[in-house]
Amino acid sequence: MNQYRFHLISLAHLPQSPAYLSCAFTQKNVKLTRMLMSLGHEVYFYGSEGSEVECTKLIQTHTLRDIREDYGDGDNRFEVGYDWTNTDFRHDFNSKRNPSTLKFYASCIEEINANKQGDDFLLLTQGSYHTPIADAVKLYLTCEPGIGYRGAVRGRFRAFESAYIQNFTYGSEFPRQCINGSYYDRVIPNYFDPDDIEYSDQKDDYFFFIARMIKRKGIMTAALATQAIGAKLIIAGQGGVIDKAGCLVGQYSDFKLPPGNWEYIGFVDVARRKKLMAHAKATFVPTEYLECFGGTHVESMLSGTPVITTNFAVFPGTFTDGIGGFHCNTLDDFVWAAKHVGDLDPKIVRASAEKYLMDNVRWEYQRWFEDLYQVYLSTLGNGTKGWHHIRDTEPAWRGKVHA
Repeated sequence: MNQYRFHLISLAHLPQSPAYLSCAFTQKNVKLTRMLMSLGHEVYFYGSEGSEVECTKLIQTHTLRDIREDYGDGDNRFEVGYDWTNTDFRHDFNSKRNPSTLKFYASCIEEINANKQGDDFLLLTQGSYHTPIADAVKLYLTCEPGIGYRGAVRGRFRAFESAYIQNFTYGSEFPRQCINGSYYDRVIPNYFDPDDIEYSDQKDDYFFFIARMIKRKGIMTAALATQAIGAKLIIAGQGGVIDKAGCLVGQYSDFKLPPGNWEYIGFVDVARRKKLMAHAKATFVPTEYLECFGGTHVESMLSGTPVITTNFAVFPGTFTDGIGGFHCNTLDDFVWAAKHVGDLDPKIVRASAEKYLMDNVRWEYQRWFEDLYQVYLSTLGNGTKGWHHIRDTEPAWRGKVHA
């Protein structure tokens, strides 16, 4: 199996560490370095002070003080300067770049240009946000390794978290056209750490919902379905407020849930989330917008807990009805699903999702990087074949990938 050298560009608005468990993109970066290191690669990781990742070398690009000065409101209980357990994370992805981001860019560019080799991989984990770094570094093997966002950049090698976001991206780039695909773009799903999951086949008498407290995550659907059958719903996540009338109000006041058979518990850490998810009858993930991946539903299935979701975007492609849970369209569907999830076998629910564990997904990345490296070699003018290359021996990943 071939080993390579990677420069992994992280996110500027947070330290990249397991502490920030509710930032999905931060956790993907933490886990991606672990997967690459487990395959024997060299990983140079670029992130802020306070980052905790497994890597060959951690290059500090800016400080916690830089982050606090751009995003903090003086709350010294938190190293980023604000109570992130009860609000959205603050960033400048969609606005003018803050000084901490500009410092991050400059540090990445200086360090990579001083140490790069022509066959290094540059991994950009936030699309167009990292374009200034890619443009200044100019490595051929520049990749976006986990696209679960809008804003991927044409011309790079790209791995999408789902076929939905891949096709959405292509269609957005070439509207109203008949489009060819790319052999070197891939669909590689999100990946999950088994240590973050607790499996149980013993279920308690409640349903679970965990997400940011915004209407588009489908909280009203979960509440209406459980109310219809008189079942308890435990609600977890950042940003909700209980008003004087006992209503749960979303952080943007885009929903107001009257008192009922639900309990709002706010932010939960990994240990508490694991237990709540493992022992729920089912997890509701009825997202209204087009979810790129929706990792919560896979975490639920890995816990042996069926998932009840909507029937569009990523969800139709990630599990089978009656195996991992149910896809729903109308409220009647959601109510029926809530009544029948107890018929599903937790062991089968778990088994159907094990392909998303890090130890399995890492081989998909190994295959992609070996294919890309062969293309790089073909650019050197030494007669090496790219797409037409046929291996003489079977690589280690061949029998492990989920084609």
